[in-house]
Amino acid sequence: MMSSTTSLHPWTACLTSLKEKLSEDVYAQWILPLKVFDLSEFQVSLAVPANLDMDQLGRMYLGLIEHCYQEANGREVRIQLRRMPSTVASSMGNAHPFTGMPVIDLNPNYTFEEFVVGSNSQFAYSAALAVAKDPGGTKFNPLLIYGGVGLGKTHLLQAIGNFVVGENPRKKIRYVTSEAFYREFVESIQHNRINELSNYYRNEVDLLLMDDVQFMSGKDRTQEEFFHIFNSLHQSRKQIVLTSDAPPGELKGLEDRLVSRFQWGLFVDIQPPDRETREAILRRKAVALNLDISDDIIGFLAEAIDSNIRVIEGAIRQLLLQASIKHSDITMELAKEIVNRTGLNRPSKKVTPEDITTVVANYFVVEVDKIIEQGRGTKEVAQARQLAMFLMKELTSASLKTIGQRFGGRDHSTVVHAIKTIEKAMEKDDSFKKSVDAIMGKLSARG
Repeated sequence: MMSSTTSLHPWTACLTSLKEKLSEDVYAQWILPLKVFDLSEFQVSLAVPANLDMDQLGRMYLGLIEHCYQEANGREVRIQLRRMPSTVASSMGNAHPFTGMPVIDLNPNYTFEEFVVGSNSQFAYSAALAVAKDPGGTKFNPLLIYGGVGLGKTHLLQAIGNFVVGENPRKKIRYVTSEAFYREFVESIQHNRINELSNYYRNEVDLLLMDDVQFMSGKDRTQEEFFHIFNSLHQSRKQIVLTSDAPPGELKGLEDRLVSRFQWGLFVDIQPPDRETREAILRRKAVALNLDISDDIIGFLAEAIDSNIRVIEGAIRQLLLQASIKHSDITMELAKEIVNRTGLNRPSKKVTPEDITTVVANYFVVEVDKIIEQGRGTKEVAQARQLAMFLMKELTSASLKTIGQRFGGRDHSTVVHAIKTIEKAMEKDDSFKKSVDAIMGKLSARG
């Protein structure tokens, strides 16, 4: 059994990745109910609740879950699905008065100590720390932290919760995404438990941490309920902290009265990290993973990757994964290979799916229609299709679901299998790897 909750960090990162790749309904139905039950260095057991078809879950999403977990963990890991033990199910059921969600669901790695502060985040960090030290006692109520994807909003949000838990374990903390709150609200309507939900948030929560409030856009009844909860908490001097992708005045689809409440306290932004901050993040991540990376490689990556924190950390995980696969040290050549292969140093180039299928079809001397149609086709067509899927994952922002739909409506597991097949072929066959690199070069020239 798990000995430390810190082991759950890769699963949290995996959930974030799955949430981005899957539709909201699929994520809520098939992924969110899963819980880490047991784990070791090379295997993770996920508990599957009784209401989910475990065989169907395995067929449809196990490959994708393994892929995302390995990306987050930086090494090969086998995912095992197990029927949820009754002890786990019962403890989860008792964790919350109206849903199975726990009151405190914080990532223990998201602390102020682990947050790398730069000029891009100094103000937001200081405001978050002030709120954590005196929740409900500052003028920063609510505190709203906004910014783009992968810049550290959720980290600061949960750092507040972890700090308060450490200082005052009796404080009742609720971390929830706006999407989860919406599902709670819908569930409470279905079971005639609106009063329970409302009373819980108004009377049983001392610190409310809500992530991604922009996703309440267009959900009028949910917004109305949250409006009343917000007013009650604020009047009781309970602390409210929110995150969003834009400042209050630019949030679309939210009621004016709710937006005005968000402007009562303080709203601060987090910008993309500058070069110095990117280097500090890379060093921190390398230490956390116990990696021996030279200053030259750190400097190269900090200069080459002009993106968000998730991409920066992802580069380190890729280094670890590739070095482990190739049984080699982390070298500058390997770092350049990862940067070039993933296009991290070419943010302005936009390679389209049409570019990819055209170049791949020309290389294999097959018709584009053969690559994207439903049938398997010849060996050359099948390999061309797999390579096109791989390149689309590497060079575009398309999700695995989108890629599969583009190639005859194939599912996620097929795309994951194609990606793994190409990666293994590149590892075993140097001439094939050179061919892939050459195709990438042609695509870069078209960007």
